[in-house]
Amino acid sequence: MGEAQELSLLETFLSEKKISLRAALAIIISSIAVFMALYHLFTAYYGEPTALAHRSMFLTFVLVLVFFLFPLGRSSWKENLNWFFVLDLLFIFLSIAVEAYILYDIDELQLRWGAPTPMDTAVGTIAIFLVVEATRRTVGWAMLIITSFFIVHTVFGNYFPGVLNSPPTPWIQFVDVIFSDIGLYSLPLMVMSSFVILFLIFSSLLIGTGAGTFFVNLAYSVAGRLTGGPAKTAVLASALMGTLSGSGVADVVATGSFTIPLMKSVGYRPVIAGAIEAVASTGGIITPPIMGAAAFLIAQFLAVPYLKVCVHAIIPAFLYFSSVMMMVHFEAKREGLRPLTKAELPSFQKTLFRGGHLLLSIVALIVFLAMGYTAMMAAFWAILLLFLLSFIRGETRLSPVPLLAALERGPRNALTVGMACACAGIIIGSVYISGLGMRFAQIIVAAAGGKLWVSLVFVMFASILLGMGMPPTAVYLTLVTIVVPALMDMGVRPISAHLFCFYFGAIGAITPPVCLAAFAAAAISGARPMETGFEACKIGIAAYIIPFMFIYNSGMLMIGSPLEILWVALTGLFGIFSLATCVKGWLFRKISIPERGILILATFAFIRPTTMSGIIGFGLIGLSIVIQKLFPYSESIDQRIMSIFSPLRKAFTKSIGKLSAQ
Repeated sequence: MGEAQELSLLETFLSEKKISLRAALAIIISSIAVFMALYHLFTAYYGEPTALAHRSMFLTFVLVLVFFLFPLGRSSWKENLNWFFVLDLLFIFLSIAVEAYILYDIDELQLRWGAPTPMDTAVGTIAIFLVVEATRRTVGWAMLIITSFFIVHTVFGNYFPGVLNSPPTPWIQFVDVIFSDIGLYSLPLMVMSSFVILFLIFSSLLIGTGAGTFFVNLAYSVAGRLTGGPAKTAVLASALMGTLSGSGVADVVATGSFTIPLMKSVGYRPVIAGAIEAVASTGGIITPPIMGAAAFLIAQFLAVPYLKVCVHAIIPAFLYFSSVMMMVHFEAKREGLRPLTKAELPSFQKTLFRGGHLLLSIVALIVFLAMGYTAMMAAFWAILLLFLLSFIRGETRLSPVPLLAALERGPRNALTVGMACACAGIIIGSVYISGLGMRFAQIIVAAAGGKLWVSLVFVMFASILLGMGMPPTAVYLTLVTIVVPALMDMGVRPISAHLFCFYFGAIGAITPPVCLAAFAAAAISGARPMETGFEACKIGIAAYIIPFMFIYNSGMLMIGSPLEILWVALTGLFGIFSLATCVKGWLFRKISIPERGILILATFAFIRPTTMSGIIGFGLIGLSIVIQKLFPYSESIDQRIMSIFSPLRKAFTKSIGKLSAQ
């Protein structure tokens, strides 16, 4: 999804002064992407062909585009061709040949599942290789290594020790399962080919109308005059854009180029400006209604309506962004930063007049889903309505070139997640054959001694670790077959277990040492990357607590009576309020160390709030407010306390400084 905001291939072709090899290549790739988008719009309205045909067609489109856009031996398709291009063309030919083999006699091929011919095995082996290689180019080495482990374990399980030991699987049998709707063409690819691609096309069309600029200006007009207004604007704009793009890094690049310089211009330090943008952009991934591809995948795994998953995710997303807003507010108060004046901001009325009609398509999408339309039909009609609405004003009109460019970007944005879904199919098929998922669940339960909180900590670290090098959706797909069952065996609700893995996979993008969203923001702000990562980790600290809160409080996922849901939401809001004041060290004035201790206790009281712990939490916050109002800050008390811990603090600061300097 990282290419979401690049110049489209069609626009690249049109910008060429003459017909060059590069321009010809651009128009070929653009044509393939546009045809892919039109194919999925056609099947959304008229109905899909057989499941295997539709999913394999989607995978073939993705493979061809990947081998064009992520070439061997070159950092971009735009660079001059080299001899590796011959290999890329070979891979493209093989991708098309595999699809031709599937479609040639698709019914007979499906009847042979369980008794494959030598040609079935050969074609299946080629398909597996192509998917693994394309995944390496798009998702990265982390996904390749994980997938390779499952393949090797399934085929050579007898060589693994202990609980990992299992009977070996002949290659013919392995390929037979993987090259079927149990493996490559299983649930993840079905969700991607039927639902997600349509929403990505919708998002691309929305951005093509200029909605990105509209969202940013709307956020400025709403929050610009508040304390810390530019940063709060960045949070709002990034949330709106992030839920559309599904990529924290892409969102940082898209909105950060506007928001980070503005934050710096009103006094925010570069490291703070970059960290705020990174955290806000990452939060967009967990924000309904789109949430990248995860909402659709979770809905299919749980066999529940997509809209229900979005409802479950509302309160956690609200708490996440409320926490970021509080961090921004207290940072601005602490630094004495001024809000923007009315003259420096776009007019709310004019902004809404110019682009407000585009919001109707998003409202219509939600209404269609609420009325019971399938996700495919809701997306199709929302796309059609958006196209018609774009003609209301000249600056939003989707004339032929912007329309084709937007149709091209949709499939391009699907490449990374599409390959992650295909590779996840290999993992799912491997686990199905070897039974490793059940044994892995037993390992987690045994290692945790049957204690749920210990298991959750294990899963948290595994999700964050994977999230440092993989997209959130890929992390979720990797863990769903091996970790989620373990949590469910320990009594965790299915929706809570699924969202827990997804959330921690998402915040890997702001977790040092490999915090890609923070690194992207640092490149724009000019701050040191690792320092930006640590600051982002502090600003987004609520993200590390919220998943534990909804594991133990189902009301946070809109499960339970209205009173229970209200209580959990209220206590959660005050919990992140006390946490934000602790992290930033400011409420009405600077907070002393004893006051921080009181507020930390209040935060813990709200993590799993009973009636008594909730009352204690509210009481502690009230006590802090009284102290802040009645007593001035005492630096001498803090100095005495700090002198006790001075050696430990110096050692910790020194180690963090070394990392931040990288």
